[in-house]
Amino acid sequence: MTSPHTYITTTIPYVNARPHIGFALELVQADVLARFRRQRGDGVRFQAGTDDNSLKNVLAARAAGADVQEFVDRNAEAFLALGPALSLTVDDIIRTSCDGRHRPGVERVWRACAAAGDLYRKRYEGLYCTGCEQFYTPAELRDGCCPEHETAPQPVAEQNWFFRLSRYARPLRDAIASGRLRIEPAGRRHEVLAFIDRGLEDFSVSRPAERAGSWGIPVPGDPGQVIYVWFDALCNYITALGYGTDDDAYRQWWAGRAPGSRRIHLLGKGVLRFHAVYWPAMLLSSG
Repeated sequence: MTSPHTYITTTIPYVNARPHIGFALELVQADVLARFRRQRGDGVRFQAGTDDNSLKNVLAARAAGADVQEFVDRNAEAFLALGPALSLTVDDIIRTSCDGRHRPGVERVWRACAAAGDLYRKRYEGLYCTGCEQFYTPAELRDGCCPEHETAPQPVAEQNWFFRLSRYARPLRDAIASGRLRIEPAGRRHEVLAFIDRGLEDFSVSRPAERAGSWGIPVPGDPGQVIYVWFDALCNYITALGYGTDDDAYRQWWAGRAPGSRRIHLLGKGVLRFHAVYWPAMLLSSG
């Protein structure tokens, strides 16, 4: 009988600065979980990486007077050094700016969402927090500031590609309420369900290449736009397995798993919405 497989991922951090203690904590927690599952006899893949294709990284490189790729490479090395420093049992690392597995997989997800009718262009005006790399509505701000970074978001007006998140409210709610998509602890599950119940709005999944400094993955068929960092980054959980390059790892750890297998994303509360709402909707859309 084939033993269950457990696929454990950490979030992939922006590399606009050196690592901080919060990310080290996440790595250690994931490592404990991976070791525990191995001791139970599971086949385990412990996946980590770095989120290189971010506007935050571009702005930090400019402020440092450095070439973006060189700046990103230097900071990414500091994150990769945490592995031996913390005695981690990480099985694989993916870097989104330079790993040959990543871009083909992101493009494949994009094209699948487009084929499903879930991508469209529109002009948009909103308040953008570069720290979060996301737009906020005025109601979501706290005293006019981003609740995460406590800074005032900047007004931005541009034409972007949007993803039809609104189409997936019911299937997402059903998956979470039934436990097929488990969110733990329970307080965070209730938070996500409340967010869905308030009504899901479509979200922007691209940025003008000019504003992004032409850094990132170009939108297929529209090189004047780059794929939004969160759409790009979330795909790492399957591009690292070779989605888009026909690697057997994708079938082993994601698509064709043995009974009792698990896919576990370990993350902090600040990125809950992206992982518990946006990512499952992208998976549903892309099949």
